[in-house]
Amino acid sequence: MTQLTEFQREIILNEEDKQNYFWVQDDVHLAHAVSPLFASFQIPAMTKGTKTAFENLKMPLRQFMMKLADGRLYQATLPHEGDMPSRIREHQELVGPLFPIQKQRLMDSVEHIFSPFYRQLDAYRSQTATLDEAKQRVEELFAFYEKAWQLHFEIVMPRGGHSMALEELYTRLTNESDATAVYECLSGVMNKTLETDRELWKLAVQVKQSAVLEGIFTGFPTEEIVSQLDQQEEGRAFLTGLRAFLEIYGYRSPNSHEFLDETWIENPNQVLYMISAYLQKEYDFEKEYAQIVQKREEKVLETLAKMPEGEGKQAFIQLHQWALEAWGLDEDHHFYIDAMLPAKSRLFLLRVGEMLVDANVVEAPNDIFFLYYDELLDVLSEPALVSQTIERRKQEHEQNKQKNVPPVYGTPPEEVPDDPILERVFGIKTPDVNEQEKHFSGYAASQGQYTGVVKVVRGPEDFSKIQTGDVLVCKTTTPPWTVLFSVVGAVVTDAGGILSHAGTVAREYRVPSVVGTKVATSVLRDGDIVTVDGTNGVVHFGKQ
Repeated sequence: MTQLTEFQREIILNEEDKQNYFWVQDDVHLAHAVSPLFASFQIPAMTKGTKTAFENLKMPLRQFMMKLADGRLYQATLPHEGDMPSRIREHQELVGPLFPIQKQRLMDSVEHIFSPFYRQLDAYRSQTATLDEAKQRVEELFAFYEKAWQLHFEIVMPRGGHSMALEELYTRLTNESDATAVYECLSGVMNKTLETDRELWKLAVQVKQSAVLEGIFTGFPTEEIVSQLDQQEEGRAFLTGLRAFLEIYGYRSPNSHEFLDETWIENPNQVLYMISAYLQKEYDFEKEYAQIVQKREEKVLETLAKMPEGEGKQAFIQLHQWALEAWGLDEDHHFYIDAMLPAKSRLFLLRVGEMLVDANVVEAPNDIFFLYYDELLDVLSEPALVSQTIERRKQEHEQNKQKNVPPVYGTPPEEVPDDPILERVFGIKTPDVNEQEKHFSGYAASQGQYTGVVKVVRGPEDFSKIQTGDVLVCKTTTPPWTVLFSVVGAVVTDAGGILSHAGTVAREYRVPSVVGTKVATSVLRDGDIVTVDGTNGVVHFGKQ
């Protein structure tokens, strides 16, 4: 058995941890197996960053603790240890004034903290450095990761209280029982994910308007499109526009939270596939988006008409306006923090890997992702060949990817607090499958009913399976999956609540969706015919 270092013991889940806390695998954001180096950065950043952020916000939570097991990240939620009612009042008094400025807080952090650091990482990639200087820069990145995740939670957590306040006013003033219907009043808000999709659609329109470009996209495999474009004057002009797109929107990867995955800017094949997906059907982003905005405005008027005149109605109008201004926060913070931070870090760390290749420490730059943080610092201080360790870790990573890991470890607390915010994001329903009547349920995330053919998508490598009108069935989705929403007829996920990425984006694209079923990818198979009832949160199956 391999002896763990002190650093590794701190981040790896052990039996004592399981006895002391209740650990849940976050299958909404981190459903995939992660590399040792990414875990080394993410776990301390989340654990320490949330502790600082939650104290600054006077949260009724002490922190999220994170640990690694079988390549997956598990999270334990620690409540505040003091007087809870007083803490909640203190938190509400603190975050209330933040409601009108939530989006501005993000953009201020992007301008003054994140973007300057990203530029510094870019500069490091082009500078000559010694191994000792590289070590210092890796340590600098490690420290920034903790600061980044502190800011991440200080920026996004107040939005939950805003949402709950809006739900409470909606139900009280309309006498409607389903508070989540208020989110129909918040669709059609531009954000970085929709903005990315709009620019991809514009590139697809450019392809459609050119017989030369369309011939290349439809006549060659994705892997050959760039070389074919480079042989035509019109194609080279298109590539110039593609590179301009990637410089803005290319700092993301399929899983977002990882160092191993190629980013769009490194490998444009992922983007070329998405452009090809837009070519499959007649689709006008601007027209569809305008219709969603119009539908939202109609829903707002309909909702306000149900409310009695008075202070309550005026409070709802004000809260709704603030919510509209901040509603892009989820996708925008993901763009600038969740996705861009690991993408920029990956590119910098690959440069460090190149230096270690030159020093005969590793055989390939991306080998360093299979080292833990302390091991990377060690070989930067005292270069020594680690090929055996790398090979063993690669094998372990492949094995972890295939494992069906436990969803939880430890004993659930006897009293689980009713937390509607966590339910909206993560989904906490237990599996509900009726084998006799052939249906299972989840959360009604996006209204409508649709019958179509199932395609189970495990990751971006399966995107090519999707044809126009298919029912997308998956564990969860991240922003790079969004292009599929304009192609599919419905979406069903294992994980998440109505405010998860899949639920939010499905409403933006008016695609019927049921999320948080827990069982979709295990019950359904490619070729099954299902009816997705996004209004009632039920999926009917059993037809072939």
